[in-house]
Amino acid sequence: MYRAQSRRSRARSRSDVVSYLETGVDERLFPLANGDLSKPMSAVFRPLSVMMNHPAKYRRAEDDLGRRSKRLAEDERGLVEPDRLAQTITEFIEWRAFSYWLRLTVETQGFVSGPTIAILQERCPGFLDYAAAYAKEHPGEPEFLWLRLLEWTDERLFHVSIAEGWRHALGYYATRDPRMDQFRAHWKQCRRAWKLQPPASLPSFETWRESALQHR
Repeated sequence: MYRAQSRRSRARSRSDVVSYLETGVDERLFPLANGDLSKPMSAVFRPLSVMMNHPAKYRRAEDDLGRRSKRLAEDERGLVEPDRLAQTITEFIEWRAFSYWLRLTVETQGFVSGPTIAILQERCPGFLDYAAAYAKEHPGEPEFLWLRLLEWTDERLFHVSIAEGWRHALGYYATRDPRMDQFRAHWKQCRRAWKLQPPASLPSFETWRESALQHR
């Protein structure tokens, strides 16, 4: 029971961090979003609220957090072979891209369609059960399926990097990869455009991904 509660606590912290990052706050402020996902969010939001009222302190704190995050990533990088880290970064980015596409699809349609369910069942078996269990345990929360996907991929697909102590390095270098910038920029562009005029038919993930990689 204790372990199950601990996992849920970590998942909630991770969801809060990712949700806050997607609102546009500089990701360099949140090294734990790249690595340590188990710290209480009060440790982040209390100092953040203070810094917002003091721009100079905000900039200094931002720079300090950025330096600490970089040092930690460089230290952790020594725990994994370069080729393995590079391959895992690519996999990490691909799943982040899929989460962007999933978010666009669900927000545009207003529901999770049958074809989307089929894609999720094929691409990430077990995920929908995970999301359903979370929704049942948290009936008052909005059902952000894309957030549940990020949690699920961390726990199921990138747990080795956590266990071996290089999860922060993985997130640090992935979020600074040009491919991640392309996916994020394309997601923002599509989100703005689709709110004004939804596409006649939603693109597949593969089509959306290729378009994103052409984004400059």
